[in-house]
Amino acid sequence: MSFSYFSLRGRVARLVKALLAMAGLVALQWLGDALVARTGWPVPGSLVGLLLLLTGLVLWGRVPQALDDVSAPLLRHLMLLLIPSVAAVGLYAALLTQHAAAFLLVSVGVTALTIVVTAWTLQQLLKRAAP
Repeated sequence: MSFSYFSLRGRVARLVKALLAMAGLVALQWLGDALVARTGWPVPGSLVGLLLLLTGLVLWGRVPQALDDVSAPLLRHLMLLLIPSVAAVGLYAALLTQHAAAFLLVSVGVTALTIVVTAWTLQQLLKRAAP
């Protein structure tokens, strides 16, 4: 099996772009953590980093291919990232039962808000895509 110079060069270029995309994601999370630490905002730094990423993507107008290549495997295995949250629910079951009404209200409210925002976003995108 032989590789041409151009094939190898293309692979190296894709690898470099993927590494830069990974570094960009890490930098945005770090920047979000730094902003939260500096301002004292009561939100997770990773959420601020995610909002910075969203802002950048909106300004850019599309998702760069390298970022899509890096994020697709992460999104495919997103459930693995929720294992610590599920373990925390089991660990703090007594506390959750003590505050069950508030937990249920917040869970239902946030889920409803997510559905409404997702539906609104989809409608806006469909309006933009319609001829």
